[in-house]
Amino acid sequence: MTSISEINQEYIDSKISRSFPDVCVHKGLAASVGLSGRVIPAFVSDWLVSRYGDSEGGVNSDGIRQFIAKYLPDKKQKESLMYNIRNGNPLKILDSFSVTVHPTKGTLHLRIPALDLTGRVLDSIVDANPLLLMGNVWGSGTLTWMPSQDLPDQFDVVMTAFNPMQAASIDLDYFLKQRKEFDLVEWLVVLTRTMGYDERKYTTRQKLLMLTRLLPLIEPRVNLIELAPKGTGKSYIYSQLSRHAWLISGGVVTRAQLFYDMSRKQAGLISNFNAVILDEIQTIKLSNVGEIVGALKGYLESGEYRVMGFHGSSDSGFVILGNIPIVDGRPRDANFFSELPSWLNGHDATALLDRFHALVPGWELPRIQSTSLCQSFALRADYFGEVLYALRSNQEHMAFVKDHTESHGDLRDTRAVQRLASGYLKLLFPNLESVTLEEFDEFCLRPAIDLRANIRRQMANMDSEFSPTIAEIRVC
Repeated sequence: MTSISEINQEYIDSKISRSFPDVCVHKGLAASVGLSGRVIPAFVSDWLVSRYGDSEGGVNSDGIRQFIAKYLPDKKQKESLMYNIRNGNPLKILDSFSVTVHPTKGTLHLRIPALDLTGRVLDSIVDANPLLLMGNVWGSGTLTWMPSQDLPDQFDVVMTAFNPMQAASIDLDYFLKQRKEFDLVEWLVVLTRTMGYDERKYTTRQKLLMLTRLLPLIEPRVNLIELAPKGTGKSYIYSQLSRHAWLISGGVVTRAQLFYDMSRKQAGLISNFNAVILDEIQTIKLSNVGEIVGALKGYLESGEYRVMGFHGSSDSGFVILGNIPIVDGRPRDANFFSELPSWLNGHDATALLDRFHALVPGWELPRIQSTSLCQSFALRADYFGEVLYALRSNQEHMAFVKDHTESHGDLRDTRAVQRLASGYLKLLFPNLESVTLEEFDEFCLRPAIDLRANIRRQMANMDSEFSPTIAEIRVC
């Protein structure tokens, strides 16, 4: 196996572009054509660069600029675009749309960020795309000038067609075959770059910590807590890499939003996404703390929830991200949760914390600098996000974990470690025949044990009834 110092940048660039010619992208090209200055996620910008890229790593900058001018308008163009719509010319744009329901009239209101205005949307579009009611959904929408429903002699901008942005169907066998072209160190480079980072800026342990953020996207019902100072990229991956993750940053979170809305008869975020992330948890308020924490305890334990008479289930992971003070590279307080909301801090919180599988020590990762970002070849974010989604349902990796480990002790410890180890195994060794037991132990099982042990130690710190010692789990 090669070492990181032996990997030549041009060599690995060539190997990625040769092994994944149709689904790789040069990450630096987004900045070169001005995409990095626009508020669009990586899975959109990578798709756009690849659409106008060539096999030599170049890009048709004029083609991208024309596409942007036509489908990704700047807010400065608002009045001229509105003038064209008003003159009867439908406008098709790529944007992050969302829909709200008026609380008394029941009318549907469409938020159009690119034009910085609110319009209307056809009921049939929302019926076909209910995720629009959850929040921002990237897709192409056709906007038309139509008479107002409420006011005579007035008009509204109305969305008459919508196509959510989706990656093309994924050939998982192709991905598994091409993975065999890379040894483990090279594959760690590929994964680090695909997440958007320059592999030379991170140690192997730091790479594995960053990859931990992907586990809820590739393994069902993985629940994480990551604590770190600001600027370490905690939320970046979830907002940039996959359309199957939902990030909540600040505001009020309700049981209806998370689990089930009785008034709308509509499933919540937990049932519609592979991972739900509460970012900057200190800024988030729960509408009814006791009610939501009670529902979370049940869901995190079994994957099931009940709202009034409704019984639902899901395999979505749940992630909490929090900022904590760091002194000399370590959390300032022995109780890492001391700065978090009361429902995550104190004697009564341990029953909830025990249901989280991992505490990720994000304070071990450096702050993101401009030089930390990948400027080389990597897999396209939209493609990789769909690969994670496809691997998520694979049961062979969990079977491998169970067949090659033995444990003695707490059942929650065992289940947590198994899920984490299975997720690492899917990321690093999607072809199971290529992994040795030594590699499985070093890169999958031991990191999983360490992450669960972090939870254990904190629970013991907060409640003397809990032991700081994790169940004994080893390779067999």
